Amino acid sequence: MSKAITALAVSGLGSLLISGSLYAQTQNDSTSVTESKDVTEFKKVTVNATRVAQDSDNVTRSVAVVDKEALDSIQANSVAEAVAHQTNVTLAGGAVPGNQKVNIRGLEGDKVLQVIDGARSNTNFSHRPSYFLDPELLKSVEVLKGPSSSLWGSGAIGGVVVQNTIEADDLIQEGNDVGGFIKKGYQTNGDVRTTSAAFATQYENIDWLIAATHYDSNYMKQGENADSRLTLYGTEAKNTNYLTKFGIDLDQYQRIQAQYRYADLNGHPPTVGSSDDAENGEDLLIDREVKDQHAAIDYSHKGSSAYLNFDAKLYLNDTENKEINLLEGTDQSDLKTIGINLLNNFKFDHTQILVGIDGYQDTIETKRTEDPGTGNRPNPPSKAESEVWGAFTTITHDLTSTLQAEASIRYDSFETESDDLDTSADESNLSTSAGIRWQATDWMRWSLRYDEAFRAPSSYELYIQGTHFNYGAPGWDNNFVANPDLKPETAENIELSVDLDFNNVFAKDKLSLTATAFQNDVEDFIYLDVVTNADFGPPPACNCISGTSTHTNARDAELWGYEIEAKYQIGAFNALLSYGQTRGTHETTTSSGTTKDHLPNIPSDKWVADLSYGFWDIDTKAGIRILSAEKQDRVEEDQHVYDGYTTTDIYASWEPSAQSLEGLKVDMILANIQDTNYQQAWSEVYEPGRSLKVAAKYNF
Repeated sequence: MSKAITALAVSGLGSLLISGSLYAQTQNDSTSVTESKDVTEFKKVTVNATRVAQDSDNVTRSVAVVDKEALDSIQANSVAEAVAHQTNVTLAGGAVPGNQKVNIRGLEGDKVLQVIDGARSNTNFSHRPSYFLDPELLKSVEVLKGPSSSLWGSGAIGGVVVQNTIEADDLIQEGNDVGGFIKKGYQTNGDVRTTSAAFATQYENIDWLIAATHYDSNYMKQGENADSRLTLYGTEAKNTNYLTKFGIDLDQYQRIQAQYRYADLNGHPPTVGSSDDAENGEDLLIDREVKDQHAAIDYSHKGSSAYLNFDAKLYLNDTENKEINLLEGTDQSDLKTIGINLLNNFKFDHTQILVGIDGYQDTIETKRTEDPGTGNRPNPPSKAESEVWGAFTTITHDLTSTLQAEASIRYDSFETESDDLDTSADESNLSTSAGIRWQATDWMRWSLRYDEAFRAPSSYELYIQGTHFNYGAPGWDNNFVANPDLKPETAENIELSVDLDFNNVFAKDKLSLTATAFQNDVEDFIYLDVVTNADFGPPPACNCISGTSTHTNARDAELWGYEIEAKYQIGAFNALLSYGQTRGTHETTTSSGTTKDHLPNIPSDKWVADLSYGFWDIDTKAGIRILSAEKQDRVEEDQHVYDGYTTTDIYASWEPSAQSLEGLKVDMILANIQDTNYQQAWSEVYEPGRSLKVAAKYNF
């Protein structure tokens, strides 16, 4: 299948190149108006994931950006879905939007940090959801690949997912004082209905916006197979989002802005996010309601001096997770985060110095209602607190006109304690990074980086107790064992990238090639060590514990791979072809010795091809997007092998130029047109089959 997708993508790209050559020959006698529409120039991309807004061409780190236009064409149901086509970035967690996560180069969950408008979102908690934002409230999503603790602190050993919400300026057209939009969408698979609206205004030095979205889905269906098209139970969900912002320009240099964000997610997901039964039956579902709130105040002072480009943020996150479990008991899991960020960027002739201080406190409170008949439940800490403080600096210096060097260092100290065990742990960590960027020629740029990162163990990993699962006989349980001595994970990553940019290859066109190779070594890798009943023999007559589950440190985990991306553009033609590959192993030490095994959660090798053309005479852009995942058989002998698969999406966007329809935009996508029935690697349930998605948006 990979050969087929490669041939299709290469032939498509080749067709565009040939078309470009023919295009150039036929444009010599074009009018000036036509020439102005056919000028080829890639859009400038601004990156915020490096904590200072900058052009992506000046960034030495690997950052993938999904802008507003791409978000509209994808029509994703979650942030994780929005980035699923990026190189070496994979959707994890199955088909239920509320359970989905982002896998970056083989790492996911707590190992990938989530940031929204510059504030950490520490919502990863066992099998519970962590991505709540409706993509309609975002102007872009950025994926910073690889260890990034020198910038963001604990948790970024796999990378960072940065979400940038819309601002008043994004809604108000130049010359107007008010603006906004109304949008309605529908998806056939799951009878999904979406509604969103936003309004913004500005008066002199004051601006504000208010936005709301609502998502309502029934059960989705998987693709066709030999048996039947099975229902994906658990995909039924409702999600309501609100976003408000109020800003005041104190003068030409200073600005203060307040923000409030709220999400209310209701659904009936599987008990642990996925089920051993591929059908994901109705009797395996729980009731879940999540209320996520965020409030922040931002202050900035920029432009008055090269030495004063200051940002300050004070924020509060409050996530309440309520579940009715399979035993008809109520599980309550609440997480509060109070944080502060202070940043200043000093600019000199050939040097920039970024300095910052970050601090946050997480408080977890849980309550479990046990079933009177058994009481066999996991017991996370009833109350635990973690406090982290970090200080960092990044120095970027132009050694010559073509050679730029970067060095970063960050110090973090963290402390955590649990009321249940009357115990605490405190650690500190020093993270460094260095990079060099060389503009070898006008068309060739090299980047070499070394990055360190760490992740402090979560309160859940340190202090979880109680029953993990039962083997089917009374008292024959697998029990969690707390491990307050768990060490932090640390990572060291080496990355080499080359960017090639060619103009006027065949005509007024542009070809861009990017290749990156990386190796990420993670020491003290944290994983759940489950000792099963196979190690004990038949169930005994007595009620006794047999089997344990303990979060522990592996000696070492190694991840390595590469990614290649090619973009071609000429006039209204656009083509993209990418390939990503990740490999991973980890060492485990037991009484019988040390073994090296395949690391779980390593995604399939993935090809993506995206071809589009703008039919400007009918105000339409249409394209085809193909994703092909290869077979994932790099697993242990007792683990499931995942077949390869290919999905194809056909999309179109119509934005009429007629004055009577000004502001209207219609997006359509026929997703998974082959109705492919497939599982992603490491997912125990199937993904949705074919779906027609249509959305109409009116901007005013």
